[in-house]
Amino acid sequence: MQVIEAFAEAIKKAGRDGSSIQIKGGGTKDFIGYVAQGLQVLTTEGYAGVLDYHPAELIVRVKTGTPVIALNDLLRSEGQMLAFEPPVHDATSTIGGVVSAGLSGSARPYRGAARDHLLGAGMVLHDGAYCEFGGQVMKNVAGYDVSRLVCGAYGTLGLLADVSLKVVPMPELEKTITRECSIDVARETVKLLSNSVNPLTASCYFGGTLSVRLSGNAQAVTASEKTLEGTQVDNALWNRLDAQTLPAFQNATDVWRLSTDADEPLFDYDFAILDWGFAQRWLLDPTSDPRHGYAGRGHWTRVRHHQDRFEAEAFQPLSGLELALHRRLKSTFDPGGIFNPGRMYREEGL
Repeated sequence: MQVIEAFAEAIKKAGRDGSSIQIKGGGTKDFIGYVAQGLQVLTTEGYAGVLDYHPAELIVRVKTGTPVIALNDLLRSEGQMLAFEPPVHDATSTIGGVVSAGLSGSARPYRGAARDHLLGAGMVLHDGAYCEFGGQVMKNVAGYDVSRLVCGAYGTLGLLADVSLKVVPMPELEKTITRECSIDVARETVKLLSNSVNPLTASCYFGGTLSVRLSGNAQAVTASEKTLEGTQVDNALWNRLDAQTLPAFQNATDVWRLSTDADEPLFDYDFAILDWGFAQRWLLDPTSDPRHGYAGRGHWTRVRHHQDRFEAEAFQPLSGLELALHRRLKSTFDPGGIFNPGRMYREEGL
């Protein structure tokens, strides 16, 4: 608990001084949203390791500075995995950063999001108190589900110290199949695979090519593969997509993501990549803020930007009710504005 006590002392001192703290893990998510400059940095990067692991119970509890790669290796040694497939941007990516940013990989539409697999969390709050929320079983409780509330809060509500996650068995067989086709054919193919017994766990379309991943027992995967008439490629495609290291991302300085319904029209946007069965859409280097004039449903996020480009908040603007809720949560968990001020909504200090 010495490290937790050190975290607590730093947070209490910031509260006494009326100052703020930048909470940081490996720093691989700094490109998302706003990171205030000149603040004291409180890093969890060295706070790594497994606190509890029960393979038979499909639960793991880890410190938030644990590298995602190390956690994946541990689970793989037991024939298990994180179902939401957290993106691995590089070797310094931590599980705390993944949870704080609420990031999920290509399996998100088929296996659930990071929040769905987060069972509990330990946090250091604004007064230096360490509190545990949730537990190691899935259950509904009255009031705030704090452990899931912090998933995607970007460290604005407190310092996330440890997390308990649900894990799942690795599939017996996994194959990625590609085929060249029109966007209409790709859409119908994904819809057909999604609405059947086929073991679909990832899909994307870019450059005139549809890619799908089939995962499960060998018989089901082999049977589904025969219906696709495509070419098998390396499964590494999906982490490259999730970590934004595919060639389509390489030269882009302004990257936007639209999360919407899979059936939502494409309108006139020149999306570079259509992911999550067409429910996640990537727009590269637009000439203006794509949210202006957008008539469809969905949530825009400015994932990466160049400082000389047009000014825009990273996340979808909040409605009046949503803003009031955000303010109430912030005032409840962080009344002194200590944690990551403006990380999500700079103008509001949230």
